[in-house]
Amino acid sequence: MGEGTNDDSQATRPQGLGYEVHGDRRGSLPVFERQWEEMLAAEAEPEFGPQEQLFAEHKIAALQTILPPPSATVLECGCGSAEVSAAMAAQGYDCTLLDASPAALHVARRRFERRGLRATYTLGNVYSLPFPDDSFDILTSFGLLEHFADVEKVIAEMVRVIRPGGMFFADIVPERFSVQTVGTVFNAGVRLAYYGVQGDPRRGLHEAGRLFRPDFYENDYPLARYRQYMRDAGLRGIVIRGNRPVPVLTLPGALERPYVAALRRGGDLWRRFDEAGTPLTNWWGAGWWAWGVKLGEQVG
Repeated sequence: MGEGTNDDSQATRPQGLGYEVHGDRRGSLPVFERQWEEMLAAEAEPEFGPQEQLFAEHKIAALQTILPPPSATVLECGCGSAEVSAAMAAQGYDCTLLDASPAALHVARRRFERRGLRATYTLGNVYSLPFPDDSFDILTSFGLLEHFADVEKVIAEMVRVIRPGGMFFADIVPERFSVQTVGTVFNAGVRLAYYGVQGDPRRGLHEAGRLFRPDFYENDYPLARYRQYMRDAGLRGIVIRGNRPVPVLTLPGALERPYVAALRRGGDLWRRFDEAGTPLTNWWGAGWWAWGVKLGEQVG
């Protein structure tokens, strides 16, 4: 492994890398590749619902207070549809998008082109990034690191391509108890009730069970372990904070709208939660934001 194809000048979709990579023995890549292929075939961008859109807004606003300013160079690893990177590109960041899924890269390219944004698109995997040492001011990943059993190797390889003084940022959602666990129990109950009313309780059990047994790998490493891996990779000034004090809920539109409106009214409390970094917020938050600076002089 370790191949990478810079796709910026190619009109055709890049060739796949294959899926037999370390730490991915339970099939994360094939699962996600199927999802991206479906989105690609639909000729539509992945659309956020009102809840997901609000969560993305909070994340993008927080990044403006954490990351070096535009026009820093940014590599997003495991870019998927690149929603956050698109927002960053619109702010003036110079973005490079990397994913092991050809379909995901194509979806990301389509999102950028429809918004009139530019990026470099690279097919590759995070165990052997196809870039020289010290290439980027910022490296980001969103919902990626939890899918690796040997995540320390991935973090070390990511830090390798960051310039001295540059920043590493990861949005991590490992398998653990959090506010989203409560949300998952609620969402399972909704599925059981819905299919029960439809006269198909067996399907209700199946759909509810899938929420607790995803068909992709997630590690359950504690916050302290991620912190140590980041330090071992050469990062300093490390911060890890719990974020998002509210769950994603399965709601009909008539209930989702007031739920989102209530969350917006509580935006200041939400922001304080994300900034707290206390044991309570780290335990309750739906995920962790983790960042640190590579040893060397700070990026401008």
